[in-house]
Amino acid sequence: MTGIPSLALPGRIIAPDPQRLSPGPAPMGLPPLRDLHAADGPRLSIALMDGGGRLQDRGAVAALGWSAGDRLLITLVRTPVVIRRRPDGVFVMPRKPYVALPAPVRRGCGALAGSRLLLVADPVHDVLIVHPEAAVQAMLRTFHTSLAAPEEAS
Repeated sequence: MTGIPSLALPGRIIAPDPQRLSPGPAPMGLPPLRDLHAADGPRLSIALMDGGGRLQDRGAVAALGWSAGDRLLITLVRTPVVIRRRPDGVFVMPRKPYVALPAPVRRGCGALAGSRLLLVADPVHDVLIVHPEAAVQAMLRTFHTSLAAPEEAS
């Protein structure tokens, strides 16, 4: 022989035996939607934010039962802000209970002084979710587009 290596061909490909395969992960079900009319259901409101990041709606805080001294964990999740009462929270509810968004969170979610924010207070889960105006408008545009799409196709 000339010393040229032989061409290696791939081995035969065998289809996997379905009986030997382990089942894949079970799909997670969606959580049930809560009844908005239930007494303990989420409370929706619109709040103005002042220059210091304070949300001008104490009703959401009252609905959650939060009070002065409670520790809050504030997390930016893309554009919504999730606020939970937790013992390891960095922020402390002031003497007059209200929620204030820290400057980095305000910048991250695009909320400016004078912005209107959608607040969703959920007492069962002890959480306040803050949606900036631009995010609500984007949700409404998406909803409007999905409604308009079937008409355009016909």
